[in-house]
Amino acid sequence: MPLQLLANLGWHEVSVLLFALLLALVFFLVLRQNQKDFLEIEAWVTEENSGL
Repeated sequence: MPLQLLANLGWHEVSVLLFALLLALVFFLVLRQNQKDFLEIEAWVTEENSGL
């Protein structure tokens, strides 16, 4: 049954699938950048606290 659904995909379904994949990519990139920013802030706070 799932193979029949894949065989009958129209342009509307393909565009929705493409949009979902692009949204997942953006979500992944935002999370990765947030992790980098968090680690940078954490290192900065640690550096500031060690100077006291």
